[in-house]
Amino acid sequence: MLFDSRRISGINQNPQIPTGFRLCSILVLVCLTFTGCYKPATEIRHQKSVAASERIAYTDGIGQQVSIPFRPQRIISLAPNITEILYLLGAQDRLIGVTIQCAWPEQAKNKPKIGDLLNPNYEVILAAKPDLVIASTAGNDRGSIMKLTGLGLPVYVAAPRNVEKIVQSVEEIGRITDCTEQGRRLAMQMKKRLENVRLRIAGLPPVRAFFITWLDPLLAPGKNTFENDVLSLAGVTSITSDIPQYYPRYSLEQILVKDPDAIITVKQEGNPIPDFRKIAGWRDLRAVKQGKVYILTEYLQHPSPLFVDGVEELAKKLYPERFQ
Repeated sequence: MLFDSRRISGINQNPQIPTGFRLCSILVLVCLTFTGCYKPATEIRHQKSVAASERIAYTDGIGQQVSIPFRPQRIISLAPNITEILYLLGAQDRLIGVTIQCAWPEQAKNKPKIGDLLNPNYEVILAAKPDLVIASTAGNDRGSIMKLTGLGLPVYVAAPRNVEKIVQSVEEIGRITDCTEQGRRLAMQMKKRLENVRLRIAGLPPVRAFFITWLDPLLAPGKNTFENDVLSLAGVTSITSDIPQYYPRYSLEQILVKDPDAIITVKQEGNPIPDFRKIAGWRDLRAVKQGKVYILTEYLQHPSPLFVDGVEELAKKLYPERFQ
């Protein structure tokens, strides 16, 4: 059984769909100017007063109590979004293992590999002797997480199920890695950039759009998914946001009935988006006729600070006049 992520429902059942994220090109954020975790004088004094061996109990994103060293020195990431956050916090020097899907930033590809997103290598993880393992509901398998916990490893699970929780997970991971101040700064930067998008598109009517999660079979985000929450920040109303399933199969006939203003998707490895103008049915859609088919970078679907880049990219495509 998977957590509520892209890999549940139709996606998890289709073997053609890659189990990881395909991440491309390196994002530059102001917070990357930090090469380590910045700590003000008050935090430095507090750290000196705490024994290096002291552990702190935290409650993670799924309600589990986890005992973690005050400043963990050997961290393993089990998901791309966790790796991305750790690099943006400046904690990458303490990152001793990542999954094969962790490819952002470029340097993450050189970190030791501990298996893939759904199938971590337990022997390799145990041999690495981590003092903190961070998992994510965005892709990791619950059974794998429970097995690692059963092996006595301190596993903290982040639960970035929507935009609010993504921002919260940034601060939480900052706190458990002794990067509290940097986590706060990064969260504030995310909120500030999202607010800037909101102000720029304020007063404009929302764009009714169909978001393609996967093309073959045709999948779309349903109710309570991260994608629809993110789309709304760019002024988009998803035509599939009222469907109870997480990622239901959708048909071209259903899209033709709703005839959305735009079609939105991300670049998909091994499943490129065709020219809809040359395909029967698709070419009859208003969005296709008007050239409003937008193919974005995968950042839009990353439940990490990178999703903010996706929101900005989409808003600029939909409302270019507001970003001149």
